[in-house]
Formats: sequence, C-alpha cells, structure tokens
Amino acid sequence: MTSGITLALMMALPTAFEVPKAHAQQQRNLPEIGTTGAGFMSIEREKVVGDYYMRQLRASAPIIQDPVLNSYLKDVGQRLIRNADNVRYPFSFFWLNINEINAFAFMGGYVGVHTGLIQQARNESELAAVLGHEIAHVTQRHIVRSMEEQQQNMPLTIAGVVGSILLGLANPEAGAAGLYTTLGATGQAQINYTRLFEQEADRIGITTLANAGFDPMGAPNFFGRLADQYRYVSKPPEMLLTHPVPESRIADTRTRAEAMGRRDVPQSLDFELAKARIDARYTRTTPNSEFVKMAQSENVINQQAGGYALAIRALDSSNPATAQQWLAPLIERNPRNRFYIDVQTDIYLALGENQKALEMLKREYTRSPDDPVITLNYANAAIRSGEAELGVKLLRNYLLSEPDSVTAMDLLTDAYQRTADRAAMYETRAEALALRGRFDLAIDQLQTAQNHTQNKLTEKRLNARIDQLRAEKERLKRLL
Repeated sequence: MTSGITLALMMALPTAFEVPKAHAQQQRNLPEIGTTGAGFMSIEREKVVGDYYMRQLRASAPIIQDPVLNSYLKDVGQRLIRNADNVRYPFSFFWLNINEINAFAFMGGYVGVHTGLIQQARNESELAAVLGHEIAHVTQRHIVRSMEEQQQNMPLTIAGVVGSILLGLANPEAGAAGLYTTLGATGQAQINYTRLFEQEADRIGITTLANAGFDPMGAPNFFGRLADQYRYVSKPPEMLLTHPVPESRIADTRTRAEAMGRRDVPQSLDFELAKARIDARYTRTTPNSEFVKMAQSENVINQQAGGYALAIRALDSSNPATAQQWLAPLIERNPRNRFYIDVQTDIYLALGENQKALEMLKREYTRSPDDPVITLNYANAAIRSGEAELGVKLLRNYLLSEPDSVTAMDLLTDAYQRTADRAAMYETRAEALALRGRFDLAIDQLQTAQNHTQNKLTEKRLNARIDQLRAEKERLKRLL
C-alpha cells in the first residue's frame, strides 16, 4: 500500500472481501446510520488529532506545494462542502504526488488526493464524486465510530494508528501490517459494519454531488469503470482495495444517481488544465506527442490543455522561449486565467524579464488581492527581483488568513534572509517546522531568533511562542 491509507484501512477491516449475498438487499435499502461517536471522541479532540496527523504528513508524505493545483482542488472541494450536511469544521484538501488511483480522508476535515486519481477521471464530476464520498466519511465520523466499535474488542491508541499510517508512507506492507496489529481487525460483523460505512458514504456523497451541480452519474461511472478495468488483475489500484466495489454496490450507486437525474455538465477548462499540469509536471505519463495532438484538436478546451502542458514541459526543460510560444495564444485568449498567469510568471523570470512579471502580477493583485495563486506568485517574483520587502508585506498579509500555508512560510523565510532580518528569518523557519510537527526543531529556531534581536518586546513574544509550542507538544502527548 501507498500513503493513501484510506478510511477503510484506518478502520483496519479486510474490506477487499465480497459482500455476503445475505446482506446485499439490506445494503441497497440502507438507512442513515447517523453521526454517533460523540461519547468516544469529542469534535474538538477529533480536530486536534487531525491537525497532528496533518503535521506528520507534511513532514513525511510527498505533498504537492503547488498554489495553482491546491486552489483548484480547494475550489471543487468547497463547492461540495457548501452543499453537504453535518459539516462541523473547515475542510482542507491536498494533493500527494503518487501515481496511484486513490484518495483518503481523516479526522479534522482533511482530504488527500493522489495525482494518479485525476489522471483516471474523465471529467470534473468524476473527480468531485470521489471528493464527495471522502467528505461523507468525515462528516459521518466514520473513523471515530469505527474506533469506538474496535475499542470494545481491543484497547487502542491514536498514536498507534497514526504511527502505522506514517510507516506505510515509507514501507507500505509494513505499514498495513502495523495497522492491522494495532487495531486487531476480526469478525464478519465488523466487515459488514464497514460496508455500511461505504454505503452510507455513497448515498450521502452522491446527494452532495448532485446538490453542488455536478452530474451524479460521475460516481457510478468512475467506480464502475475502475471495477471493470481491474477486475482480473492480481494487484488492483489502492482505491479498489480500500473502497471495494462489488456489483451490488455499483448497481445501487447507479440506481441512486439515475433517480436524481443525469445532468449535462459542460466540460471544465480548469479540470483539464489541472489534469494537464499534473501530467506535465508531476506524473509525466503522457508523451509530448500526445499533448501536441491535443493542442491541434478541434475541441477548444483540449487545445488549451495540450498547449498548456507543452508550455510547462518546455519551461521545466529550461526552454522558456518555447514555453512562451505555446502559452502566448492561451494567455491572449484568457489573460486572467490563474493557470496561465502562474506559468507566464515563471517564463518571464526565466527570461530575465522580471519587470514584466511584476507589472502583470501587480495588476492582477489589485483586482484579486485574496487570490492565493496571484499573491504567492507576486511575492515570489518580488523576492527574486530584489524587492524582498514587498514580498514580506504580501506574505505577512496572506498568512493572516492562511496561517497553515507551508509555501508562504518558506517564501517568507527566504524573503527575511534576503533582507538580513535574522530574527524574523529564524522565527518564520520555526513556524514552518511547527507546521511539519517538528516542535523541538522549531523551539531551537526560536531560541536562535532570540540571539539575533535586542528588542525586548520581540524577546517576550518569542519566549511566549516557545512556551506555546512546548505546551502543544505536551498536550499532544497526553491526547495520544
């Protein structure tokens, strides 16, 4: 297994088994189980555990720090969240650079998507269908409810669960073995209980999908195609191991989607551009010749996606002039498209035309000061153009609303280094380390920052932050 240890694995139930026929009819008419588990773990505790797990993932997993892709995934995810029930806290969506078809969700509203999944999806409704399913796992508190059930059979610790999951990042087989040992999965009744969770997530996820304006058929189309494609292979993708789709479940999902009515959703340019960006820069599974064919297609959206991918490939191959040739007609067609602005910025910087980059981004920032793609590109261009103070200003304002942005923290650290503000540099580096769960190293950086300031107020603030991190570290020890 890969780092996509999904809900079913976190519950440590052997869900790859076929659902017994005796239960098939019962599951087709599944009622809502409800969102219990409050007695086992409070919402506040769940958020803290989720935050801890996310910090560990930032330190260990191949998370993509790409403002363009992150913004796209967030937009799709938030569109679903606005149409979901039982949402108790903000959700966070992130990509992992793993060429496996998988997605997973965990406590605290965190949803991870493997890059391989969007490569398999044929349209935005299929991607949204997977996100809707994972969102339902979180809103229905399936992990907490499963842990509550397991607690009756074997004492367990959250630290053991998280440790096994993280072990799976480096050694998938060891990680899975550790997880099964930690949770001690036994009994057909527990397998059936997991199936109820999957059915519940299907039903709620499809409803959310339809309410958000996507085609509800995205769910049965995606999972059904996966099941058909990998039916006879010895090693199916992780998605099918942790979200098995027997014929009864596919039929039930299709029936629910058809009852809601098929929806003719126009092809999404942003979806195609995100898919092209992931392939061109991260998974690199499609040859350039295929992107050339796309760029020559009669389909205008496919044309743009193909040209966009070729621009990225040329830029990443240190050929910014060729990249500009591919991008020029795209940005002329849609000069405010965030995907295009991001690549245009890098082309300008690679060509040494920094002023053009700054002028473009200043104009866009004036129009959209809250856009993360514009802000982070503007800050990066400013730093690389010798205007680090402007970068500091942009990033400090941005972090007020996005304090968990690792990208912004890393850029701000670079900006402070260029301004020779050592105390601020070490302090910001400490916050970036804390986001990765490296509390001891973060405290060391804060103590180093104290050595680079004579300002009494700054010293007091740094001392207070050191105390906060120590308290946070101890709180997590007690919690786990």
